[in-house]
Amino acid sequence: MKADTRTVQDIFHGDRRFVVPVFQRPYVWELEKQWEPLWSDVEATAIRLAEARTNAHARGVEASAADQSAPPHFLGAIVIEDRPVMTGDVDTRLVVDGQQRLTTLQLLLRGVLDALDAAEVEVKLRARIRKAIKNDEEVVRENELLKIAPRQAEHGDFSAAMSATAPEVHQSKFAAARDYFGTAAASFLADQDVPADPYSDGSDTEARAALLAATLLGLVKVVAIDLEDVDDAQVIFEALNARNTPLSATDLVKNLLFMRAQAQHQQDPQRLYDALWKRFDDDSDWWLGAVGVGHAQRARQDWLLGDWLIAELGRTINVGRLYGEFRRWLDESGAQPFEALSTLNLYADAYEELNGRRTGATRRELEAFSRIERLNITVAMPVLLWLFVQPVERLPAPERERAVLAIESFVVRRMAAKYQTRAYGQVFVEVLRAGRQSGEPGRAVIEALANEPHGYGWPTFAEVRAAFEENRFYGPGGINQERIRMVLGAIDRLLQTEAVKTEALSIAYEELQVEHVIPREWRKWWPVEAGEPNQLLVREQRRDQYANRVGNLTLANGHLNPAMGNDPWAEKRAELQKHSKLQLNARLVEYDDWDEDRITARGLWLAEEFERVWPGPEDSFWSPAPSSVHGPPA
Repeated sequence: MKADTRTVQDIFHGDRRFVVPVFQRPYVWELEKQWEPLWSDVEATAIRLAEARTNAHARGVEASAADQSAPPHFLGAIVIEDRPVMTGDVDTRLVVDGQQRLTTLQLLLRGVLDALDAAEVEVKLRARIRKAIKNDEEVVRENELLKIAPRQAEHGDFSAAMSATAPEVHQSKFAAARDYFGTAAASFLADQDVPADPYSDGSDTEARAALLAATLLGLVKVVAIDLEDVDDAQVIFEALNARNTPLSATDLVKNLLFMRAQAQHQQDPQRLYDALWKRFDDDSDWWLGAVGVGHAQRARQDWLLGDWLIAELGRTINVGRLYGEFRRWLDESGAQPFEALSTLNLYADAYEELNGRRTGATRRELEAFSRIERLNITVAMPVLLWLFVQPVERLPAPERERAVLAIESFVVRRMAAKYQTRAYGQVFVEVLRAGRQSGEPGRAVIEALANEPHGYGWPTFAEVRAAFEENRFYGPGGINQERIRMVLGAIDRLLQTEAVKTEALSIAYEELQVEHVIPREWRKWWPVEAGEPNQLLVREQRRDQYANRVGNLTLANGHLNPAMGNDPWAEKRAELQKHSKLQLNARLVEYDDWDEDRITARGLWLAEEFERVWPGPEDSFWSPAPSSVHGPPA
């Protein structure tokens, strides 16, 4: 490895090309974060050069000596690797790291050339800049004229942005960069406050143009690291991006796999990219979208990478060291890049199927995944993905659906019973191992859940019944409203499917509100019956408890809920009968009166309906003949 400080002129003059590998990130530098700070640094460096020349001229020193005393601007490091070419062909280097810097420098020079052309400055000065952005057209082929060869997907936009005629600003980020730098350079050339260059005998504009060209070509520098045959490009790439880097774990994994594939000459990198990675860049808005909450929030593609790795390893991993975990697995397993990328693609297919972006998952599987996701049980994802990538000969579709529904039942029932979720990661790793080790993975997953993995039980009907009868569901220490809405909505949906004499309805349950039949502020409107004075406090405390139990909760839309407010039962009942289309409320209004005993009775009824939506471990549903599996009604 050779590391040298080089000027922009050193890097770009002469016929040469810098090729950006197909697996590199797209061009992502932008106005506020990179272009404006870079131009400010260039301007500041040019002014320092003018001041150095003024001081030197006053002392009778030659301009060349003055320029040596001017502080340069360092733009950072680039890593380049020789690319074999036929004798006589243009010198070509592979950009291992630094494509954002090199590409931006080219756009900066192109913008400055626009300003110099518009100002009609000396032809030789413009030629110096032009030689830094374009190879000799009499020597190289037409497709080798530009110094930078970007990723194939960006080639058209970049070529347009570097052409003689500037494209419209909105056409690409490259065009916008050229326009910004061109405007900034024109402003610099017209700025009367820029110190005059005492060594220049031309006009003020010519002097400022010479100053700007000298700054860009001679005082903007980078540390260029040339790799030799014995150097590991990925190791150096990692070292340069190990701290304060915007690169994600998936970016590092992608570079590692493609660099190894290229070094091993396994397959043409462009074909490998098109077949196995292009999907992530083409749909980057979705794959880079944040998933999770708080400190656990990560891009979808990083979740995919972590979930795939857990599924392949059959153990938990340190998500904070995701790339290191992946590299260790790759080295220890001996997996080849093509093999790893192909497997990752299978998991990506499964991820999209579960999110409804690709066909393959059944309606009940999609619904189950949606509920698991709403509960934020992300640690179940490796098991779900693993089930979806199993060949149908090993895991028939009905058995897969049954296993997915078992996972849904496990997490929803534990939520309803208010059991803890801490250390769920290890629970699902044990379930995953059971599936991997069995010839009947679907059955093994269900049995592992029923066998209380890591001491976490799958609640029985007796446990659910007790929770629905006695537990606080609403408010502090209860269950959040979104989850209450999910449970009550699922029960109503089941009842709707069975109400064959009524019209089919499409209800957006997530938009409904949780309604207390006995209101939370019940004392004024729903006072307890007067009894013995020493029993009044006991009865009031009892009503406080019962008001937040699930038997006292229902759903109503945003207009009906506030309209009922604190009304007594007779008025609420009439409003529900008149306006509500929910089967949940059709059952509710069958009660002539409403008190604590009715809350208990309805809670037990809801527990029975809950059991039909999410069967428990003792239910016979989990062991039918495979051909009869269609999923419990939802």
